[in-house]
Amino acid sequence: MRIEDLDFAKLRAFQLVATHGTLGAAATQLGLTIPAISAKLKRLDEVLGVPLFKRLPNGLTLTPAGERFLRDLTPLLHDAEQAMARVQAPDNAHSEETGRITVAIGGDYADFFVPRMHSFLSEFPRVELSMRVARRSDSLAALQAGKADFCMGVFPRLPQGIAAKVVARTTLSLIGRTEAEAEAEIVEGRRLIIAPRGTALRQVLRQSPHMEGRPNVLECPTCATALDLVRLGSGPAIVHTMCAPRGGELYARDLGDRHGLMQVVVAYRRGALRTRAAEAFYEHVTR
Repeated sequence: MRIEDLDFAKLRAFQLVATHGTLGAAATQLGLTIPAISAKLKRLDEVLGVPLFKRLPNGLTLTPAGERFLRDLTPLLHDAEQAMARVQAPDNAHSEETGRITVAIGGDYADFFVPRMHSFLSEFPRVELSMRVARRSDSLAALQAGKADFCMGVFPRLPQGIAAKVVARTTLSLIGRTEAEAEAEIVEGRRLIIAPRGTALRQVLRQSPHMEGRPNVLECPTCATALDLVRLGSGPAIVHTMCAPRGGELYARDLGDRHGLMQVVVAYRRGALRTRAAEAFYEHVTR
C-alpha cells in the first residue's frame, strides 16, 4: 500500500462512521448516500489490506486495527482541516477576538484534547482559556451552575438540560512491562492497577471477568499514574485504550468491546448563549 492510494473522502467517511457508529450519520454529514459510504469503507479495507469494522446484525463496531487507525488518523485529519482554514482565512482574521472560555476536563482525556485546544489558541491568541481538571460529578456541577462553558470526558448519564457530542470512543487495554508478565499476573490473580472507584472506567471494570475474586487492587487517580506504576514494576494495569502507550515501550493488549466501550464527549448547556470565540472553540474540539 502507498499513501497515494488513500484519499481524504474515504478517510473522512471512516472517521465519521467510527465516531457516530452509523453509516447514516456519515452520509448525512457528507451529503452522500448510505451505499456510497459503504462503498468507501469497503475500498478503504481493500487498500489497507485489513478490515476496519466488524459487521454485526445491529450495526458496525471497530476491529482492533480500526481502533488503532482511528486514534492515529483523527489528529491528522484535524491538522489538515486547520491547514485549509488557515490558508483560506485572511491574515490575523481572529487575532483581535477576545473573551474567556472555561473548561472542566477529566485528567485522562487531556492528552486527546490538547492538540485541538492548541489549534484554537493559535487562531485566537487573545482569548483566555481556563482549564480545570475535575471529577465527572464536579465537571457536570460546574457546567450546570454556569461556572464552565464546556466539560469533556466520559459521562454515562447527563443531567437534564445538558447535551453532548461524541468525539471519540475507547475500549480498555491490559498493560504490562512484558506480555508474559502482564498475562501471567492477570491469570494468577495478583495485583491489578486500575483507575479509582467511582470513575466510568471502574464502573465498566465491575462487569469485567478480570475483577472477579480479585482482592489486590491498586487504585490510581489517572491512567498516566497507572502507566508509571507499570513501568516501575508494581503490576499490570487496565487503562483506556486511548491512553495506552505506543511504540512498543510497554506491552498493550486491547480487551475489545466486550469489556466495555466508553464514549468521550464534549458537553454543554442546552440553549446557553455562546460567544463567537466559544462557538469556534466548540468547533475545534469536536472535529
